Amino acid sequence: MMKKIEDQYKVLDQISHVLLRPQTYVGSNKPHTESKWIIENDKMIQREITYVPSFIKIFDEVVTNAIDEAKRNKNLNRIDIKIDLKSNQISIKDNGGIACVIHKEQKKYVPEVIFGILMSGSNYDDSEKRDVAGMNGLGAKLTNIFSTEFSVSTCDGKNSFKQTFTENMRKRTKPIIITSNKNHTEISYIPDLEKFGLTNIDEDNFKMLEKRVYDVAACNSKLKIYFNDKLISIKSFEDYIKLYTDTYFYESKKDKSWSIGIAPSDSGFKQISFANSTDTYDGGTHLDYVLNQIISSMRAFFNKKYKVDIKPSELKNHMFVFLDSTIVNPSFSSQTKEKLITEVKDFGSTFEISDKLINSILKSEIVQSVLDWIEQKKNADENRAARELNKNLAKIKVDKLIDAKGKDRWKCSLALFEGDCLHEDTLVRVIRDGDIVDTKIKNATTEDLVITHNNSISNIYSITKKIKKKVTIKTKEGEVICSQDHKWFIYDKEKNEFYFEITKNINKSKHKLVKNYLAFTESLLEIESNDGFTLKLKSGEIINTNPDHQFAIYNKIDNKFEMRKSIDIDITSNFIINTFKL
Repeated sequence: MMKKIEDQYKVLDQISHVLLRPQTYVGSNKPHTESKWIIENDKMIQREITYVPSFIKIFDEVVTNAIDEAKRNKNLNRIDIKIDLKSNQISIKDNGGIACVIHKEQKKYVPEVIFGILMSGSNYDDSEKRDVAGMNGLGAKLTNIFSTEFSVSTCDGKNSFKQTFTENMRKRTKPIIITSNKNHTEISYIPDLEKFGLTNIDEDNFKMLEKRVYDVAACNSKLKIYFNDKLISIKSFEDYIKLYTDTYFYESKKDKSWSIGIAPSDSGFKQISFANSTDTYDGGTHLDYVLNQIISSMRAFFNKKYKVDIKPSELKNHMFVFLDSTIVNPSFSSQTKEKLITEVKDFGSTFEISDKLINSILKSEIVQSVLDWIEQKKNADENRAARELNKNLAKIKVDKLIDAKGKDRWKCSLALFEGDCLHEDTLVRVIRDGDIVDTKIKNATTEDLVITHNNSISNIYSITKKIKKKVTIKTKEGEVICSQDHKWFIYDKEKNEFYFEITKNINKSKHKLVKNYLAFTESLLEIESNDGFTLKLKSGEIINTNPDHQFAIYNKIDNKFEMRKSIDIDITSNFIINTFKL
């Protein structure tokens, strides 16, 4: 049965549209699990938490309102933020005040217009230079819509105003106006937890709110900001950086419109950036602006001193950047404001990284980290070149191995091999004293360990099988000669499984070979660091991923191959398995 025209094409009121499509206004209302920075014992640490982005955003909208008002009202110098986990009530109070007068066009008091009518606000004059975050007239109204109760209390020094909204802003009490001389504005709200899939403000979401309070304090050092009656003692953006690391380089413009810190990173590129107190966790043009200056100087340095040209992305992988910036009339990629998109020419100010900061970076361990990476990359390239040289070794006629049964068996080198397909100078990868070592067959000993074809680790021993029928397997890296009954460790794309398969049953349309030269430890890639988002290999290669992406790994503790999520990969006991196409 066809739907009625009225059912196909609906017209929603503004509140219903916001509630039906929260992602458009405040971000996802589904739980996200990822590694995030939180405050713990007066230090920032990273750990996996589960939080609801839109729940954090409606808190941020009210806090940002208070910060923006402090930039307009120089007498506003204190903000108190409280979260009551028993009642689930959140309040943000400042010592400013909103004019308690009637808006002549709307015939309502100004506080009701600001907090109770969508698309109302003071940031619509684009000819005016603004250094606040608000711009679209939504802000705290979104918090009101996503609350079961939203109360406004303010005083402009003459009159005070009180009003309460309920049922997602659909109902409101009549404003109460009385004479008062105590300047303040307080917003308290009880979030409609059901809209976020929550039953209470749990620990993870609380930690995200707490961290956001520290962010705001870092970007507004002139304000006294209290969280649950505790003063956040951050006197400068530099103090904020110290919560993350003790090793950094810092500089700030005199007017504090730009402040930057650079620290070494051993786990890929990381950044904490703000534009007008807004957490731009996806970066943006302000971050690119300062980074491009630093990267340009570093590339010139490595070119001149070490004769190497390093890509910007490769240099960034060794840095942790902190940035606080003030942008005039900022533009963001969306209402959730995770990325700044204002063009550099429209920033309203400039900032040049000083030679002093550049020189500090060039004398730091960041440079040594880059040099170590260059050396690892060079070794990886040399190993790749060696493999290229060995591609055709299978075609070369080699001498028979010396029989190890005679009286001169002490002269023999014991190795794992099959038939005549290997030369004594062929490189094999072995586990020696706990380390993975590349060595020639003739230099391997019975003390070395390998992963054998039955998927176990054992000492090297002699195998002298004859090839029953010569079969040539062609790969992009060359040819491998084996028998029809030779077993290969393969990955089946259709089944998404790893298992052993004999040569004659391999189907190149669905199988990938796990590298299997002698002992396929050559295909086990050692991991230097992993945070779930960036896998850094000891070869220097960086793999950008996400916590839920699954990799094929070898687990040396359990002595088996398995699929494992990125976030669960242990760098001490797991190796990434490399594959190559037939």
